[in-house]
Amino acid sequence: MTSKPLENYQELGDIVVDDALIAAYLQQNPDFFERHPDLLQQMRLQHDGRGAVSLVERQQQVLRQRLAQLEEEITELMTTARRNEELFTRYSELYVHLLCCRDISEVMDALQRTFSEQLNMPALSLKFFDSPLELAEQFTFAADTHKQLLSKRFAHSPIYLGRLTADEQKLLFPNEQIASVALLLLGEQGELGMLAIGNHDASHFEPAMDTLLVRQLQALLSKILPPLLTHYEAL
Repeated sequence: MTSKPLENYQELGDIVVDDALIAAYLQQNPDFFERHPDLLQQMRLQHDGRGAVSLVERQQQVLRQRLAQLEEEITELMTTARRNEELFTRYSELYVHLLCCRDISEVMDALQRTFSEQLNMPALSLKFFDSPLELAEQFTFAADTHKQLLSKRFAHSPIYLGRLTADEQKLLFPNEQIASVALLLLGEQGELGMLAIGNHDASHFEPAMDTLLVRQLQALLSKILPPLLTHYEAL
C-alpha cells in the first residue's frame, strides 16, 4: 500500500484524519463555518502578493475570478452567436439568389458574391463530371484527373472538410494557395459534380465542424443545376 505524506494527516487521539476526509466533511456540511464563526475569523490563507488573508477574503477573490471567467465565456458565446447569425443570413440570401438563377454562370456569380465577397472565402470552384455538354473550361476537369480525389476524399461521406495535398490544391485551385477546404458532391448520388470552397486558414474547415448549412446548399444545388445544364445545352 502506498503511504500518504505525514503532513496530510492529523492525529486526534486514536483517530487519524487526512485532508481528503476533512474536505469531504466540509463539502457535506457547507454551513460548518456558519456554526463556528469564531473559527472562520481565525483562519488565514497564504496569497501570492498579499501575504496572509482571511478565508472570507480569499473566497471573495475566487468568486471574482470565477465571475471574470464567466464573463469571458459569455462574451465568446455572444461572438459565436453573432457569427452563426451572420452565416445563417448569408446562406439564406444565397438560397434565394440561387433559385432565381437562369444559367450556370449566374449560379457561379451568386456563389462568388456570397463566399468570396461576404464570407471572405478566397477560392471557389464548381466542376461537373463527365458532362456530355461543351462547358466552359472553368466548369470541367481535365480528363480523369478528379477520380483519385473522389476515391480518397469521399469514401465515407458526400462532404469533405479539411486539408488537401499539393496536387489536389492545384487541381481545384491552380492560382490560389489554399490551406483548408469544404468539398461538396452534387447530385442524388454525387454523380453531377463538385463544389469546392477554399480558405487560407488551415483550421477554418475541420472534420468536426457542423455541416447543416453546407448540406442544405448541397441539396439545393443538386436540384437546381440539372435543369440549368439542359438550358446551357440549348444555348
